[in-house]
Amino acid sequence: MENKNILLIAYACEPDNGSEPEVGWQVVNHIAKQLPKSNIYVITKANNKEKIEQKPYPKNITFLYYELPKWASFWKKKQRGIRTYYYLWMIGAVKFLKGKNIRFDLIHHVTFVNDWLPSIFILLKNQRNKFIWGPIGSHDFIDFRFLKTKKQKIVEFIRRSLQLFFRNFDPFFYMCKKKSDCVIGINQNVKEKIGLKNKCFIAEPAIGVERELVESIKCKEKDEFNIISVGRLIYIKNFEMSIRAFSEFIKRNKLSDIKLNIIGDGSDRKYLENLAKELNIEKQVVFKGKIPLKKVYEEFSKSSVFIFPTFENAGFVFLEAMMNCLPVVGLDYGGASQFVISKKEKQLVDINQPYEKIVKDLSLRLEDFYKNENLRKKVGQKNREDVLNNFTWDKKAQKFIEIYKKVLNEK
Repeated sequence: MENKNILLIAYACEPDNGSEPEVGWQVVNHIAKQLPKSNIYVITKANNKEKIEQKPYPKNITFLYYELPKWASFWKKKQRGIRTYYYLWMIGAVKFLKGKNIRFDLIHHVTFVNDWLPSIFILLKNQRNKFIWGPIGSHDFIDFRFLKTKKQKIVEFIRRSLQLFFRNFDPFFYMCKKKSDCVIGINQNVKEKIGLKNKCFIAEPAIGVERELVESIKCKEKDEFNIISVGRLIYIKNFEMSIRAFSEFIKRNKLSDIKLNIIGDGSDRKYLENLAKELNIEKQVVFKGKIPLKKVYEEFSKSSVFIFPTFENAGFVFLEAMMNCLPVVGLDYGGASQFVISKKEKQLVDINQPYEKIVKDLSLRLEDFYKNENLRKKVGQKNREDVLNNFTWDKKAQKFIEIYKKVLNEK
């Protein structure tokens, strides 16, 4: 691919910030590196400019910064209306880009990774260009049997209602489905969720890691067996199930010296601390709070197994644990099912069974890794290999460029 004008839409695009900003930053940089003879334009928020301009990036990238008027910043405060702000930002950014009079050959909406809000940039689609939407995705609906408090059920009901409304009644969402030349979903579930038929669709997770970082980490012998879990302490991360599975595991095996180290903070922390007390395991469940990423990696290096039965479809933390040579204990669902490729049956648990059976099966996975050091090493090493072979940013950029060539009918 040469001499193409490519527009990458990356509302979230910021170096060294993790999550979606990291997706935007890494994707635009790696695509530009692999297409040095094309012009890469990136539309992003103006408040990303300071951090972006402090970092080196390929010379063929032109960043276009747009921000809404100050009155709209109300929606961004405390994340209460970030999706509303994003929607308004897209409308303004489309008008901003039309004023630039740049003829784009291909438009790729990268972030937000969202399958229930449309890309207003579909309005830039015409007969001369191609439009790619994605990776898009969202957390699947959570079965209410997994929600233990009234607040959790209310939040989940509101989340479901909003998603269904936009997917069914937003005219721009309909336009995205109809006019996109290809849709990239974070998994196959996306195609069914948005009702996509007779359309180019490719499943590809949104997130990745730096190859150099993975290669710098070596699998090490562990002095003792301990378990780690990392994430915000909110209901969708399902830390309650982790604690209950850990409790069954240590009580069944009469283990008093093994720890479950929980890294992160959030609204459910007090509830989870009380749960550990109710189960009489508070001395073995250690809440370490939110710590810097460097410290998280240090904790990974001292741990034996990563447990995280989250309901989310994303999960940088899965890749971080896997590249640190850790087996994963989780659900065969959402993010874990995307990233755990090898030895799935040894690591993941079927979600289509009673709650108590899921907890027991998770505890048995912990027991298997505790009793079988050879299994633990083999699975951990294979997880690291799978990250290198499938989930590095350079690999992801290659896959996106293959899609570009497909829609542009280039070899």
